[in-house]
Amino acid sequence: MTRSAFRSGAGLLLCLAAVAVEAQDTSIGPPPVQYNFAPPGARSLAMGASFIGLADDATASESNPAGLTILTRPEVSAHFRYSSFVNEAPDTVSGAGFARFTDRQGSPAFFSVVYPRGNQAFSLYYQAAADYRAHSFFDGLLGDGTPNYDQLETRFRVENAGLSAATRIGSKLSAGASIRLTRTQLQATQRTSFPSFGSLSSLEGTVDETKSKATFNAGLLFRPASWVSVGAVYKHGGDFSFDETVAIRFRDVDGNDNTDSAVQQIRVTVPKSYGAGVALRPTDSFLLTADLVRINYSEADLGPGNENLYQIAGQGGREDLKNATEIHVGTEYTWPVGNDWILALRGGFYTDPDHDGLAGLDSADVHATFGGGVVVLSKLQIDVAVNLATRVKEGLVSFVVRF
Repeated sequence: MTRSAFRSGAGLLLCLAAVAVEAQDTSIGPPPVQYNFAPPGARSLAMGASFIGLADDATASESNPAGLTILTRPEVSAHFRYSSFVNEAPDTVSGAGFARFTDRQGSPAFFSVVYPRGNQAFSLYYQAAADYRAHSFFDGLLGDGTPNYDQLETRFRVENAGLSAATRIGSKLSAGASIRLTRTQLQATQRTSFPSFGSLSSLEGTVDETKSKATFNAGLLFRPASWVSVGAVYKHGGDFSFDETVAIRFRDVDGNDNTDSAVQQIRVTVPKSYGAGVALRPTDSFLLTADLVRINYSEADLGPGNENLYQIAGQGGREDLKNATEIHVGTEYTWPVGNDWILALRGGFYTDPDHDGLAGLDSADVHATFGGGVVVLSKLQIDVAVNLATRVKEGLVSFVVRF
């Protein structure tokens, strides 16, 4: 839909009529959100967020729960992440071009307690799987000289609280799974104004809800030799329905301000993902990792008629969401310092395919990652990681205490 079509009197009257009769479909769909499928933990992030085939620490609860059987001692871990998001948004007033807006967010990212026992291991954990914040604001004159502004603000958060269990099947194969309570929070406002367009004043869609449901993941880890391991994992996402209030404000013939509103359900889907990975250790000090992750982004596509403000009024309009594959590659080099310390340096990269739902924007990105860590007395481990990409810059620090 073009900007001129959206701003036409007929289009607006149809939208007003839809709201007035409390129809289920309006012209404002769910706001754009971003997902984060990188595994938790500073160590894995520094290695290109590749961990499915390695999975040898407490973050395996999410990366690949089968790896929990590698742990031989109880441990507690905690992680903190700070992210800067650069949101590239289409100019929804002119209908041409794009602008960039930066939002920052810091929060605890992961916490876990792992207890191994014989051939089994168990874990309780918390993960902030997504913590995304974005905004945009455009103002100016439409083609007919009408002043206008469009504004969008979004906060999207996905949290998992899980219980993991893993067991060895023979000497070389392990299997594991996590049952999670996934809590999804969506706070968003999409607002467009018509300050000089007859009696109409503004059109606004707002949602502020939190929904929860049970999800799970499951994985396998095969270690045919001490220098190689291969893993596979499946992660179930889930559909979450939110109530969006759509309101149109206008002035009647007597000059009184009025609002017609209706509540419609919108769906936000956390897509399923499948992954496989390998870890190679040519020497005791040198490690190579690689993962392939397939993400079913098409599950999150609501189809035509459910466009958000960017898709309605931005250059190029809407495009279908398509399934995509991420590539993750990383390396780690460790060396001892005395008898009590082990130091580590890490680096890697991973790809993030386009999944913004906008035909006029290619948001595909490549993430460069690096970091390091230290282990003291085999009891305390501290890791840091940095992730640099065009649209995301973030740092992560993690702590592990073993008993």
